[in-house]
Order: sequence, then C-alpha cells, then structure tokens
Amino acid sequence: MKQADPMYEAIKQKILNLEVDPVQPIEEKALVRDTGGSLTLVRQALDRLSEDGTVEKRRRRWYVTRAATASTMHEIFEVRTTLEGMCARLAAGRIVPEEIEEMEQLVHDFDRVLREGDNQALIAVDRKFHQKIYEASGNRYLARALDDMYDLIYRLFYFALDRMGSVRANVEEHRDILAALKVGDGRTAELLIQRHIMHFQVMVEGLL
Repeated sequence: MKQADPMYEAIKQKILNLEVDPVQPIEEKALVRDTGGSLTLVRQALDRLSEDGTVEKRRRRWYVTRAATASTMHEIFEVRTTLEGMCARLAAGRIVPEEIEEMEQLVHDFDRVLREGDNQALIAVDRKFHQKIYEASGNRYLARALDDMYDLIYRLFYFALDRMGSVRANVEEHRDILAALKVGDGRTAELLIQRHIMHFQVMVEGLL
C-alpha cells in the first residue's frame, strides 16, 4: 500500500480543496489523468479514503461523503467569517472614494446579471466585490489569505448555484455592506458581512 500513499494524499487534497464535485460521482479516469497515476492506484486510494469516511460507494460509484463535505465547509466558513469580518472593519476606516465608486458600479452589475440570469457573471461580480473589500483593508497579508479562501468559495458557488433558488436576497446584502463602508462604520460592516457569509453557508449546506 506504500505506493498508494502519494495517490491517497493527492486525491484527499483534491476533495478538501473542492476540486472534486461533492454531489456528483467521482470520475476515476479523471483522477488518473489529473494525478498521472494508474487506475489501480486510484482505486486503492479510494478504498483507503472510504476507510476514513472521506468517500463512499453507492451503486458501484464513488462519492464524497456528506460528512466530509460538511466538515470541509465548516472549516472554510469558520475561518472566512472571522477574517472577512476583520477585513470589512479595517476597510471601513481605510476605503477611498475611488474604491467606493468601483463598488457602487459592482452593485449595479449585480442587478444587471440577476436580470439576465447569468450565473457565471454573477460569480465573477461577487468575487470582484469581495476583492475590493480585501484591497480596501490595506492589509496585503489578510487580502492574500482571503483571496486564496475565495478560490474554495468559488468552487462551492460553481457546484451549487444552478440548484439554488433565488439569490436576490443574498445579493442585496452587498448593498447594505457598501452603505456601512461608505459611512466608515466598521462594526456594522463587520457584522453585515459575517451575516452575509453565514446566509450563504446555510444556502449551500441545504444543497450539498
């Protein structure tokens, strides 16, 4: 089994990084292609991952377990809620008029993409909005950590958005966050963005 150790770690990391769709059957051939290993090693690794509760076999297909997905999501959102709240609080005291104008345009873009029903564009606008807050915080280390974290959130968005109902209420929360940033109310901005993240978490958990 020693040969399978690197494959086991590689596939587990893909699952933890949400590179494997948590609601669709795991494609063994895709894992072979992505890891450069063999089908035998991939299957050995999946067998080991089933022993620790990361994957399970249903109707002769492998799936990421709900417990593994829930654990990953909990860790991501636990960190993101704390860090992004801190980021919004700092941004409220440091944001400049040009950044506010750019974020106001993004709020208008939200309305447009919602009307058009373009989910991919919605994800792109959401990412730009949050990145503006990261930049406005004036802390490059915090911004970098949150940008990396958003890569994981993007994957959750990608897997879940088409199965969500209306996300207008969640999108409208960006308008309130921006209003708090504009008046320099760091405490309110922090609370609003944490509530926004928790609302999204609840929506995604209901689907995954």
